[in-house]
Amino acid sequence: MTENAYFLPVGGERLFAFLHLPGGAPRAGAVLCAPLAEEKLWSHRVFVSFARELAARGWAVLRFDFRGEGDSDRRFEESDLETRLEDTDAAIDELKRKAGVANVTLVGLRLGATIAAAAAAKRDDVDRLVLWDPVVDGADYMQSVLRMNLMAQMAMHRKVVEDRDALVARLERGETVNIEGYEMSLALYSQASALKLQDPLAVRAVPSQVVSITPRPAPPRPELAALASLPSVRLDAATEEAFWKEIKLFYQRAENLFCLSLDWLEAAA
Repeated sequence: MTENAYFLPVGGERLFAFLHLPGGAPRAGAVLCAPLAEEKLWSHRVFVSFARELAARGWAVLRFDFRGEGDSDRRFEESDLETRLEDTDAAIDELKRKAGVANVTLVGLRLGATIAAAAAAKRDDVDRLVLWDPVVDGADYMQSVLRMNLMAQMAMHRKVVEDRDALVARLERGETVNIEGYEMSLALYSQASALKLQDPLAVRAVPSQVVSITPRPAPPRPELAALASLPSVRLDAATEEAFWKEIKLFYQRAENLFCLSLDWLEAAA
């Protein structure tokens, strides 16, 4: 296996990419789509481990940082959902060119999973989706993102100085709102709020594994269970800690999650 880090040009800017190649000719290709902001930070090691696991099994894998995050160009507040879709398209094209594969699998976590599904709906060269604990309703998700600002206010002032309506009003005035150190713009907030995971999954019947992740054995969350009505969706549940959050346990691998997705990918090959 070889691993190479480099910058991929996208629209005159640089997208940081990390390519994992197997020892021989790749049997398949996968692009990994990271979640948003701090969730990307905490889940980074799990993504690295999964990419290496796939490469050890003969896959070519491309990880990348969306513009505005990690080592890619652009400030966070200058990025939005549209730039993330453009970045995903560029990563798919790059992996096909570098690895010589005709089709790719997209693997995403949280908002990255929903972005992966949206990207797949507009292409005919994505043959599988692996969606780990995806965001189903973008509006609900962005409300939870704003809640992080409220929690920071409570920690700093012992009260909420600006409620969510006030924060949205700031966005609408062209200001940004700080979310765990990241300055969020109206473009990202409004575009992500309009996302509904069921919409892209219904456009193209791409075989998709949706995985509900909970710290203890439990049925999939209702909003994820509702996706099982789509003919292309396989619904699974993995017992793992929420490794995309700040937790006491350092997650290098998510063994139960990995086994579920690797078994599904092998069966579908």
